[in-house]
Amino acid sequence: MIYYRFASHEDNQQLLDLTSSASMAGDMALCIDRKPDFFRLLNLRGESRVFVAADENNNIIGSLSVSLQQVYIGGRIYPVHYVGDFRVAVPYRGRGIGVQLCNQLTGYMLSVDADLVFLTVAKGNSKPFSFFKGRPDIPDFRNLGTFLVHQFIGSSKNVSAPGYVIEKNPVSQEILQILNDHYRQYALGSLVTGRKLENTVIYQIRKNNEIMGIMSLADTMDIKQNIVKKLPPHLKYLLQLLNCFSKLFGISKMPGINEPVTMIYIKYLWVKNNDKAVLRLLVGKARRFVYEKAYSFACLGLHEKDPLNRKLSGMRKLTFHSIGMFLSMKSNEKLMNQVLEGIPFEDYSLV
Repeated sequence: MIYYRFASHEDNQQLLDLTSSASMAGDMALCIDRKPDFFRLLNLRGESRVFVAADENNNIIGSLSVSLQQVYIGGRIYPVHYVGDFRVAVPYRGRGIGVQLCNQLTGYMLSVDADLVFLTVAKGNSKPFSFFKGRPDIPDFRNLGTFLVHQFIGSSKNVSAPGYVIEKNPVSQEILQILNDHYRQYALGSLVTGRKLENTVIYQIRKNNEIMGIMSLADTMDIKQNIVKKLPPHLKYLLQLLNCFSKLFGISKMPGINEPVTMIYIKYLWVKNNDKAVLRLLVGKARRFVYEKAYSFACLGLHEKDPLNRKLSGMRKLTFHSIGMFLSMKSNEKLMNQVLEGIPFEDYSLV
């Protein structure tokens, strides 16, 4: 017999085991490891609940989480529920457990009068769409388009430019104001608080004492690790080739199969007037930071409609794709259209 309940911290080890055993399907398959505390990442996302499926011996065989986040839509702040951790143990797939977990989620969302819901899936992994489609209680998810998750290879090169000063800065009200003014222009843009910038490294670029760019770097390796399980053949050989010449090129070592992808996340990024030179200076600084820490990548997630993508062309990076899905349980077409017509944001340091 299978039953469903909310998870508690006593389930930590079982949830870690389930997470590490379930690879994400897609063109590039990753297994996410959340050691040592499964719940820590959820706490960073926001107020969270985890639904689990368990067998008669209380062995956890499935999970689904939802986290409450505050985001900008049309310049105003709205609560959005972010859905993640959708997993079913391999021997139990095909038994309707995923459907029942979605039923548990739906019941909870209705009980708390939730409206806006967001999730992402790896491109090539169409399975989650079937679980959330055609449900009688809620509308279907709408496709928000593709997020380009750029992974810039660490570099030994020091970056500088005449007239520009790049420096580390502590969190300040000025930085918070600039970032919030920036992200309120996005659909689902993050409400940036001092708490969200804790334990991040903040770089600032000035020219003639004017702030031209801000970048926040987050290291989440102590709360999650992405383990490579499958690579397209061309990418596998490319990474091997890069490792052969990493010292010659002054670049970071690349991960292999069954190895963690060590990375720093560009969590928040603002560039005045989307200036290409400033953007490349900041990304170059992130690449140098990655190289110094002996990591592989600096990761930056941008929606396909974000104009910054064009200004990053030609830079040494790998890119994988994920699909954003969004719905209004209350069929609020005005909000839906604002999100669909805007440039969505997703904080990939917390995915």
